[in-house]
Amino acid sequence: MGWGLLIALFISFLAFYFLFRMFRRIMPLVLHGILGMAVFWALRETRILVVPIDIVTFLIAAFGGILGVIVVILLAFLGIPL
Repeated sequence: MGWGLLIALFISFLAFYFLFRMFRRIMPLVLHGILGMAVFWALRETRILVVPIDIVTFLIAAFGGILGVIVVILLAFLGIPL
């Protein structure tokens, strides 16, 4: 085993470690965003409340979770545009 192989192995372990940490931090935002979009879609399909689905509502749902979805629903119900 040469030094080049050991250095490449070390760099690949570092890259895997940092990518794993980044993925672990981003995953809850993705899951909350998917859950929020599912709630907005269900509201739209049942015609209870039509919430515009755009990047702002997605980010509020992703960062706020269920509380963010409730805030967006309340703002849409009150007629306040985002």
